[in-house]
Amino acid sequence: MASRVNVDISDPAIIAALNAPGRPVSRWRDELGDAIVSGARGLSPVNDPLNAMHRGGEVGTYKASWRWSRVGSNQHRSRLTVINDSDHAEFVEYGRGVSTGWERFSWVRWGGAIRTVKRGTSGYPGKHVLQHATNTAVAAATGGTAGRI
Repeated sequence: MASRVNVDISDPAIIAALNAPGRPVSRWRDELGDAIVSGARGLSPVNDPLNAMHRGGEVGTYKASWRWSRVGSNQHRSRLTVINDSDHAEFVEYGRGVSTGWERFSWVRWGGAIRTVKRGTSGYPGKHVLQHATNTAVAAATGGTAGRI
């Protein structure tokens, strides 16, 4: 004799089963965050120390400043935020226009000498490191089915 069994599973139970720490969506998000940050570090330019003498010759701060966070995730949403908090991240990502004011900087063509000049130093295009790292990681994580940013 056959009998019928009904099983009701609530939406919160399904969401918790997928999104809770260590569960499939949470693991996928963590793997994606690691892949984006790893890709961004691999693509990050590192300046010549002679171009950084005016700030002590320190280079590599952009590359070292990549991290990601789960802040904002909850039982309904699994969030990933990629961060680069170096003071010049915006300029590496998006570039900058020509400057016209006084500038104090060092340059490899000057042998690392520090000078203050007032003339239009040329701008430069952005490297779009985060964009490229994200596109690569998301394509790999989705089998190439996700759109590019």
